[in-house]
Amino acid sequence: MRRLLLPVLVLGALALPAGAQAPEGIIDIVEVQGPIDSYSISFVTRTIERAAADGSELVVLKIDSPGALTPEVEELIAFVAAPPLPVVAWIGDAPATAQGAALRLAEAAQITAAAPGVEIGRAFRAVIGDPAGPSDDDQLIVVTDAIPGVVDDVQAALGPLIVSLDGAAVDLGGRTVVLETARPVPGDDGQSRSEVSKQVRFNELSVWARTMRLAVTPHAAFFFLVVGLAFAAFEFYAIGPGLAAATAVFPILLAGYGLAVMPFGWGLPWTLFAMWLLTVDYQRGGFGVLSYAGTGLLAVGGFFIAGTYPDMPPSIGSIIATVIGIALFYMFAMSTVARSRFTTQTLGRDHLIGSEGVALSDLSGEGLVEVDGARWRATAHREAGIRQGSLVIVSAVQGLFLEVEPAGREKQP
Repeated sequence: MRRLLLPVLVLGALALPAGAQAPEGIIDIVEVQGPIDSYSISFVTRTIERAAADGSELVVLKIDSPGALTPEVEELIAFVAAPPLPVVAWIGDAPATAQGAALRLAEAAQITAAAPGVEIGRAFRAVIGDPAGPSDDDQLIVVTDAIPGVVDDVQAALGPLIVSLDGAAVDLGGRTVVLETARPVPGDDGQSRSEVSKQVRFNELSVWARTMRLAVTPHAAFFFLVVGLAFAAFEFYAIGPGLAAATAVFPILLAGYGLAVMPFGWGLPWTLFAMWLLTVDYQRGGFGVLSYAGTGLLAVGGFFIAGTYPDMPPSIGSIIATVIGIALFYMFAMSTVARSRFTTQTLGRDHLIGSEGVALSDLSGEGLVEVDGARWRATAHREAGIRQGSLVIVSAVQGLFLEVEPAGREKQP
C-alpha cells in the first residue's frame, strides 16, 4: 500500500513564492525494517518494479534490519545491484542497524548512505543465526563518517539525504543517470537554499504482511506460541466452544509463521513440554510440583528460543513477563474454569462425598468409577486393592478427581 503525502505537498506548493514550480516526479521510500523474510523480499522487489513503471526518479531503501531469515535475500540483493531505476540505500534513523544480508543489500545499491550513530557489520552472515564468515570479525561498527567501499555519505535524515543526491551520477546498466532531486529557493534571509523538488511517496507492507511479521522476533514468537496454547487449553476444559477457541487460533497462527521462518533449536520442544506439564498438573487437580517444573522449563524454552539468534538480542523482560503471566493464568484463570464447571448445583461434586459407586477398572493409584450413573476419574491408595466391579465410597474430592476407598462389602449380583 502506498501513501502519497498530498496534504504536505499542497501546503508546500502554496507556501512557494510566485514563479516557483510545484514538485514534479516521484521519489519512492521503501522501509526495510526488522528481519528480512519472504514478505519483505517480495514487497521491496514489487515496489521497485512499480516505481520504474511509474517513472519515479529513484527509490530510497530505508534500512533498519538485523539481517535476513531466508537465503532468498540473495535474489533481492542481485536485483538491487542491477535495478531498472536508481536505488539509494539509507541506514537510519539512528540507532538503526544493518547486519548480515541487510548490510549487503545496502552495499548493492548505487549509493549507500547512513545516519550517524547507526551500527553496521557481520556482512558475511548468510541468514540470521549462521556463524560468521572467515573474513568477518563478528563486530559491529558505529558509523560516524563515510567508510570507503561501504558507506558513501552520512546524512542524519531522509530530507537532507534526498537534497544531497541532486546532481549525483549513477551507473545504470551501462548508462549514466544524473539525479535531479532538489531545487534552489530563496530563504527568509535572502540567501538561496535547496529543497526537495519531487513528491515523496512512502510505501509500506500490506496489513496482512505486517500482521504476520509480528512474530518474526524470537521473544514475540515465544509469546504468541504459549499464549495460543494456553487459550487452547482453557477452551478445552471450558464448557462448549467459545471466544477462547477463536482467540487461540490467531496467536498460534502467528507463532507458526514466526517459527517456520526462524530456526528454533531446542527451545520449541522444551516450551511444548513445559505447557504439557502445566496442563497435566491442572488436570490432576491444581498447581503443584509439575506446574512449578513446567514454569521453570517454560523459562528455559523461552531463553533457548531467544538464544538461537545472536543477531537479534532477546527481550529478557518480555520472556520473563510471558512466563510469569502463563503461570498466573494456570494458577488462577484455569482454576476458575474448574469452579465454573463443577461447583454449580447441577455439576457440583461435593454432594458425592459419602456416595457409593462401582469401580469400572482396577484402581492402582488411578482409575474409573461410576457414581450415581456417571463416570468419574478416581484415585485410591495402592494398598486399598480395589478391583474392577468392587463397591467404593467417595471420601473426598481432589480437583477433577474423586478420592475413593473400599466400601467394605461386596457388590450384590
